Amino acid sequence: MKDLLKICRRNILTAVLTVCLVLAVNIIFFFIYILRENQHKTDPYYYSWRVEALSASLTEDGNGGYLLSGEASERIDRHCAFAMLIDQQGQVVWSRNLPEEIPLSYSLTDVASMTRWYLKDYPVKVWTRPDGLFVVAAEKNSVAKYDLEMNVSTMRSLPSYFAAYLLCNLLMAFFLSLLFGVRLYRSLKSVAGGIERLHLQKPLNLPERGLTATLAQKLNDASILLFRQKLALDKRDSARTEWISGVSHDIRTPLALILGHADSLAQNPSLDEQAKKEAASIQENSLQIRNLIADLNLTSKLEYNSYPLRTAPCSPAALLRELAAWHMNNGLPDSFDLELSISPEMEGCMVGGDADLLLRAFRNLTGNSIRHNPDGCRIELTARQAAGMAELTFSDSGQGIPLAVIKALYQPSPQKHIPSAPHVMGLRIVKQIVEAHQGQIEFALEKDVCRLVKIRLPLLS
Repeated sequence: MKDLLKICRRNILTAVLTVCLVLAVNIIFFFIYILRENQHKTDPYYYSWRVEALSASLTEDGNGGYLLSGEASERIDRHCAFAMLIDQQGQVVWSRNLPEEIPLSYSLTDVASMTRWYLKDYPVKVWTRPDGLFVVAAEKNSVAKYDLEMNVSTMRSLPSYFAAYLLCNLLMAFFLSLLFGVRLYRSLKSVAGGIERLHLQKPLNLPERGLTATLAQKLNDASILLFRQKLALDKRDSARTEWISGVSHDIRTPLALILGHADSLAQNPSLDEQAKKEAASIQENSLQIRNLIADLNLTSKLEYNSYPLRTAPCSPAALLRELAAWHMNNGLPDSFDLELSISPEMEGCMVGGDADLLLRAFRNLTGNSIRHNPDGCRIELTARQAAGMAELTFSDSGQGIPLAVIKALYQPSPQKHIPSAPHVMGLRIVKQIVEAHQGQIEFALEKDVCRLVKIRLPLLS
């Protein structure tokens, strides 16, 4: 849920920053527009409309006529439609480029209308002179004139209105973002809870409405599909476990008879030595079959979490000592050198687990070293603390565990259909037992061969 709140906070913050950015861009463009308009006042076209300057350039020639300077004439010719001077009686006494449609006589009403708006659709500007009214006209459709009036108090209040406008926009953006964020949070909350339930393999029934209606529908459909698959897998695994358990039970009785008869034959004094050897071979291979059946039954139960762990505090140091004593008491060949090293801090340390099952895993590792090194080797068992865990190592100086065996151990399922696949049931049981105790197992490789196995088990506080 913390990630969900972070998403909503980021969504709200992004929305607010977006609105602020939009407002900032609008303000920047507004000031750019003002600056550009001010710059227009410096170009020649604007100066051509400075009626005062043009009017001053028009002077009397002393003969009752008027004379316009060359610079003013050029400006009028290049940038204006026409110019004229109207005397006090309303008569045009001087003009330049005057179109035919422009009248030569004006009443007071005409002058009042012209000075404010247009003359025959020509935008005009005027300047009062002692001898009359100087008029300059722009081209048609080049200038728009509007009547804008505003009282002084309103003009003085514009900065306050502008600040209030910005503040209202920011508050509106914030509350709208908050509203949308809350809606998004509520919609995503159910979806996040649904994903968490899917992770825990629990059924879903999310409400299919709002912003995440489609996503909720997909999650509900996925939940139904996963639930059906889980039922099918549980049914298959249960059937497999029951089948293995049933076959194991059915084989035990005839196997016990074979072992019994083989033992009787091996002890029968009336048989020759060859017959006794054959009976002993039958007994030895029958024992291997029994152990394989027990391993198969155990690995099946561990794989599907159906093995009842008898968890209790147990000492890793004591388990290693018991393992070493078991090998010594069961006739460890003289070609094998078994060394046991337990650090002082491990004395008294406890782990929570099934002692018999852990001892079974340890025997599998040492038995693997003995079985695959018929000429003998040195076997070392150590126990120490590392990062708050009990670290047990099993190493030997023999041929070690091939890389192919370790790769096969980490395959999703046993490669039973490949004839050349290595046999890894013993090591798989070790791995399953360690993982069932929330531990870790590590195979240290050296030139594609593992001669050291580390097992880490959590210590009891």
